[in-house]
Amino acid sequence: MKTVAQKAPSRLRRHSSYERKKSLAGFLYVSPWLVGCIVFFIIPVIQSILYSFGKINLTDTGYSLSMVGLKNYMTIFLTDEQYIPKMLQALQEMLLNTPMIVMFSLFIAILLNQKFHGRTAVRAIFFLPVIIANGVIISIMNGDVFSDAVMSNASSSSLFETGGFMYMLLYETGINMTLINSVTAIVDSLFELIWKTGIQQLIFLAGLQTINASMYEVAKIEGATGWETFWKVTFPMISPMLLINIIYTLIDSFTDYSNVLMEYISQKMTNMQLEVGAAMVWVYFIIVIVVLSVIYFLVNKKVFYEV
Repeated sequence: MKTVAQKAPSRLRRHSSYERKKSLAGFLYVSPWLVGCIVFFIIPVIQSILYSFGKINLTDTGYSLSMVGLKNYMTIFLTDEQYIPKMLQALQEMLLNTPMIVMFSLFIAILLNQKFHGRTAVRAIFFLPVIIANGVIISIMNGDVFSDAVMSNASSSSLFETGGFMYMLLYETGINMTLINSVTAIVDSLFELIWKTGIQQLIFLAGLQTINASMYEVAKIEGATGWETFWKVTFPMISPMLLINIIYTLIDSFTDYSNVLMEYISQKMTNMQLEVGAAMVWVYFIIVIVVLSVIYFLVNKKVFYEV
């Protein structure tokens, strides 16, 4: 007969073997992702860094890379006359579009959180842009597919543009031209902005559904109005989702291919100016990280985290 002390090591060995099997199974499940991350992400990132500090020389057997230091980065800031203006334009568009997208998403999420007939169908309709965002429809809308035959080289989103009517109307009132251009640009891009709110609506809707109904009952008993209830109950409770949506919208705006700077960098890559294009990407990446860090630091201080 084995004693308890003799049986304990045997149980420990079986438990250890079981844990190793679970670890091995988990590693096998994530191994496709690890391979894809290394091959399609980490290696290209390293190559991009090397390209930004080098010069590509074509050879009979392919290409060779010679290091030139900061020459490509100096080209961006000292020679290229379009990079910095396009960067500032991209930042300006981001600062204008992000609040509109987030506020519209919150407004729609509050409406969709109400109880009414056909709520599920309406939610699906508002989330539809996310489903077809990468399909043929969005390509046609952006004028990328069949543009010659369908839209005669014009983006179909122009169907939603104000044209010259609003411009002339504001011009006749004597408003500053800068303000006129800003207002007309915002109105012309309303359809595109609404098209980008699907994910944000879903996040806000999830946050609204986690709010305890008793909090609204208490506010109602205390005589709070709907406006007061929103600012004292709803808004603080969904403030973490607000931070998530701001960060998500900023990143989406920075990486959008309709972004003027992204288009310019893509043009450089198409023209085989890979070294300068890589340097532009890394400067852009650093600026994006700085902007996101500053906004996160400012907004996070106002976020209410329920204990």
